[in-house]
Parts: sequence; structure tokens; C-alpha cells
Amino acid sequence: MDLVRQVKADICSHKMINRGCKVLAAVSGGPDSMTMLHILYLLREELGISLHVAHLNHMFRGADSEADARFVAGMAQRYGLSATIEARDVPGYKNKHRLSGQVAAREMRYRFLRETADQVGASRIALAHQADDQAETVLINFLRGTGLTGLKGMFSVREGLYIRPLLQVRRSEIERYCDEIKLPYRQDYSNLKTYYFRNKVRLDLMPLLESEYNPALVPALLRLSEICREEDVYLEDRAETAFRSCLLEKDGVRVVLSLGGLKELPLAVRRRVLRRAWQSLDGKQKNLAFRHVETILDLIRSGRTGARAVLPGNVSAVRSYKTLELTAELEKPAVPYYIYPVKIPGSTYIPEIGRTVYTELFRRDPSHKPENLPPSEAMLDFDKLPPRVFVRRRREGDVFKPFGQTTELKLKDFFIKQKVSRKERDWVPLIGTPNKILWVGGIRTGESYKIDQKTDQVLYLKLLS
Repeated sequence: MDLVRQVKADICSHKMINRGCKVLAAVSGGPDSMTMLHILYLLREELGISLHVAHLNHMFRGADSEADARFVAGMAQRYGLSATIEARDVPGYKNKHRLSGQVAAREMRYRFLRETADQVGASRIALAHQADDQAETVLINFLRGTGLTGLKGMFSVREGLYIRPLLQVRRSEIERYCDEIKLPYRQDYSNLKTYYFRNKVRLDLMPLLESEYNPALVPALLRLSEICREEDVYLEDRAETAFRSCLLEKDGVRVVLSLGGLKELPLAVRRRVLRRAWQSLDGKQKNLAFRHVETILDLIRSGRTGARAVLPGNVSAVRSYKTLELTAELEKPAVPYYIYPVKIPGSTYIPEIGRTVYTELFRRDPSHKPENLPPSEAMLDFDKLPPRVFVRRRREGDVFKPFGQTTELKLKDFFIKQKVSRKERDWVPLIGTPNKILWVGGIRTGESYKIDQKTDQVLYLKLLS
């Protein structure tokens, strides 16, 4: 029962729970969430809390998902706990909003948890992320080229609502705990499929790094995340002070910063001030990507009055003689016609829409499943492609043969079927030739260029914001 004491100590040291509060336990049925539920159940009287179980059937795995839901409901009943068990159409939500399966599931799951917490009066939502999940998150963010913010990993307490009681516990400890007390759980076999990036890191990369480079990899990554959290807090404090000193004007749609004040800041702080200015207009907690920050820095360095950059969230940045002004556009500005050759392999930035087309070339592998890619990614048969590939804005009269169809249709009709509004259509990049469309970026590839058994070289594309 040492694990129970360890979890209690972590809960207390991070002040996760106040006496008298109701905790909503997010339970998938796997070993991590079942261990979390069991330990919270054992500690409920010591901590002075009540529990409510929440489980969402994402409807991705048919009968297996339904069996998971029945299992969680049965375990809640065995503990004498109230439970909310729901099924929501995540596949439908994924298709409607053109998201990857993992992103769609996460959005729907958090929405379900918040709604359920409101309904049952829970002031905390307990999530079962553990130490190996934390290490994987840090490593994944490192591979994506993140800064300190991404290397912080997950927090034990977030937004004063979400808590992670197992964040200091290794996966092996959880498995041993389940074995010792004969705790039943469900196994999600999709976690063993390596075409998901996180699974590939977990099943292939982490074991390789541990066996060949550092057997204490997970503790090292956890230590890195702790260091980065502390340093990020310090830099954020500096950035907040610097933001206020540079701020000249601010309202709901406009932020004006002093150019002279920005130039005096250390580069690390200046980047954070720019992200903070954008966040105040975009209204989202996620960070502005590095390439977009560098675009604004180029404006500051350029010395050209009137230079402009387009940022995500329909925000524009304009440099004047003495100021940098960020403005949230109420309506998206018109996109001028553009056409650029696509670098293969490489990255092609599209300043008119503030997006980047990233490409790679590799040999076809049977494990490549283009249908499992999120809409922002695509795979095409490179040998079927024309000698030069371009990215451009749509034109009147464009036609397109979508994947899975035998005939061409007007691009306008395709957009209508995909429910892409008129004001959004010019913002969709088209990858192809001046006359043919290979990929309607972020929506659908063309039938004529799909991968088949004869494919040798694969062109991988990713649309970055």
C-alpha cells in the first residue's frame, strides 16, 4: 500500500483537493484510471472528499467501447459510487470539424468532463496521467521543436479544476499495484498501434533510448520538465512586466506596443511579449508558433513602415514608425492571388494566409495508412506527380477529382459539399499545378494521385498554421 501513501503525499503537497469537495474521476477503464479511482476511493475519508465517476464512450471501437462503458459502470456500482456514463459521436465530430481522431476525442472528452462536473457539482476533475505519460509528452514536444513552455509538460493542478494524482507514479508501479491487489481493468488495444505518433514514441523510441542511451530516461525527462516549469514561471513574470511597460494602447480588438520598448528587451522576453499580445486578442491559451513570432520579429527588424504579417486567429501585425500594432480582424481580409513552387523536401511559407506546407519524401511502407492521417496531413504517390508542384489560391473555374470519386466536379461544388463557407475558401491552399489540384489543403487529396500497391516513393505533406 506504499503507492497509496505516495499518492496521498502528492495530493497534499500540490494542494490538489480541499476537504469537503466533490471529485469527478475520469475513468476510461484502463489500468491507470482504475488505479486512480481505487486509490481515491481508499483515501476518500482521510481526504474528506466525495467521488463521482465519469466515462465517455468515444464510439471509435464499436463493441469494445461499449464493453468498456459497462465495465466502468459495474466498477462504480461495486464501490457504491454514482456515475455518469455517456456515448458521444466523436467520429462524426471529427469529420464535421476536419480534425484528427485524437484531437476530436480530446476536445469531446474535456467538454463532457466539464459539463458533467457542472451537473454533479464537482469542483475537481481527476485525470489519470502518470509519470511515463509526462515523460512521453516532454519528449514529443522536444521532437516538435518546442521551447520551455512545451518542455514543462503537464501540471499536477491546472486551472484550479483538473488534478493529476498519479503524475509522479511510474507505469510499472501501477501495473504492479494492479497485480498485487488483483484490480481488474480493460485493455485498449489501439494503444498498441504504432501509426499513432504518441504510441510510436511510447513503444519504439522510449525503449530504444532507455536501452541504448539512458536507462534512467524517464526520471531525466521528469527532472527536465520540473526545471523548465520553474524557469518558465520566472520568464513569464519578466514578460508580464515587460508587456505592461511596452503597452501603449489596448482594447478588445487592438494592441499597440512601443517599438523602442520592444527593441530594448532581451530576445527571449521579447518573444514572450509578442505571444502575450497575440493571446490577448486571439483569446486562446495555446502559444503562437515559433515561425509566426519570427515573422513579427522580422517586422520589427525590417525598418519598413507599413510592413504587415498575417497571424493565426485572424490577427494581423503592422509596423509603423514607432509602434507595432496587432489587430483582430472582424472579417477576414481578402486573400490576393498567389502561387509558389513547393519545396520537396522542405517547407514553403505562404505569407498571404500565414501557413506553411511541409513536405518529406520516403519509400512506401505497408504500415503507411493515409486514411488514418488527420486532415492537415496527406500522402501522395510521388511518381504520379508532375515535375513541378505549386501551392496557390483557388481560381474561378477550378475543378477537382476528390479521393474516392471517379469524376471531376467544380471546386466550388466540392467546397459546398464540405460546408466550407465562402469567406473561408480563399484561405484554403491548393497544392498541385497551375491547372490541376493534387490536394485541397487540410480537406481532401485527389483520386489520381493516391498511394497504391505500385507506389514506390511517397510524398508526405503537412499543412502548418
